[in-house]
Amino acid sequence: MLSCCGFAVAMIGMFLLVAHPGFADSAAEAPASPLEQALAAYRSAQETNAAADRPAAFARAERLFAAAAAEDSGSAGLWTNVGTSALQAEHLGTAILAYRRALALDPDHRHAQQNLTHARTLLPSWVPRPEGHGFLDSFLAWQHSMSPGERSGAGALAFLLAAAMLGAALAAGSGALRVFAVLPMIAWGMLVASRVADASQRDGVIAAAETIARAADSRNAPARFAEPLPAGTEVEIAEIRGEWARVVLADGRDAWVNAAAVDSVDPQGS
Repeated sequence: MLSCCGFAVAMIGMFLLVAHPGFADSAAEAPASPLEQALAAYRSAQETNAAADRPAAFARAERLFAAAAAEDSGSAGLWTNVGTSALQAEHLGTAILAYRRALALDPDHRHAQQNLTHARTLLPSWVPRPEGHGFLDSFLAWQHSMSPGERSGAGALAFLLAAAMLGAALAAGSGALRVFAVLPMIAWGMLVASRVADASQRDGVIAAAETIARAADSRNAPARFAEPLPAGTEVEIAEIRGEWARVVLADGRDAWVNAAAVDSVDPQGS
């Protein structure tokens, strides 16, 4: 399927240069860091003339960018580059997962948005796609850059600040101070809500090719859909039960898959 979109995929590869402006000047010497090695490997892959050799060359760049992203999991640009390399390596599931991770960190990352939109078109037409990120996603993006512990600490601090401001307002009889006390209370409520949402379910992407979705958490359960889920199918991980995960597709249908077949969009939740 991907071979039919070779030209479009090659054009997407140019986004890497925008994400890392220093690409052209990098690695004149022997690369040292994973990022330097990844940049050099990507350039080498672009210069590979034999079409049959290009996927393997881009797969090497994908692995090196993934190593760099593992060291700096908060970089939307690095995850975008993982996706760009994976897409040209014909690893559609990894590409979609990487773009989703980039957008979880920065919902307004233009290249991740554009590449994800293209990658989704390479999935079978019957696979439901999530709706695009809206204003609320961008507004709440700062929460995703914080670890669960940091969000708990920030929530406690916001609550204490709101309580202190409200107490001072009551003591001073200040209506303005009472109004301002609402702001940290709103922040506290948003942080608590995000922790509850994270605990109940999280976004994921089917990583294994041709994953059979079943009606129950058993290998003997009937298939939930007529066809297996292809790598790159975006889901919500609603429940983990042993070696099984209950996932919900974008159209609301749910099914059970092997937990090892789905990766969490949150790198910490993988």
